[in-house]
Amino acid sequence: MADAFSFALDLRKFADSIPEELVKPVVQKFAMHALSSVVMRSPVDTGRFRGNWNVAVNAVDYTVTEATDKSGGSTIAKGVATIEAAAPEQAIFISNNVPYAVALENGHSKQAPAGVVALTFAELESMTL
Repeated sequence: MADAFSFALDLRKFADSIPEELVKPVVQKFAMHALSSVVMRSPVDTGRFRGNWNVAVNAVDYTVTEATDKSGGSTIAKGVATIEAAAPEQAIFISNNVPYAVALENGHSKQAPAGVVALTFAELESMTL
């Protein structure tokens, strides 16, 4: 699996290779797939981890809230609205900054023993090949 930086470069090369009018829908499709994937792969106890996935444009959103979302529906809907509002040249960041996010990504949950983000990256990479 490539790291996030090289994956972003691959996406940029791909975006540069397609007609301009297709860039926004393709970027949106990838971002929405990534968001849905990390949210739905998130292990759920109280729903706080699932409810703290943030989508931001041109900068990481480091917000951590007490929000919970066991189903993932409202987190995805909120993120999709941000993705749809982004211009094609803007970077889209998806992050989760709860204090235990790294532990969950490192397999400290029986619900997600292989993590969340790594599996999503692998899935997205396979979509681009």
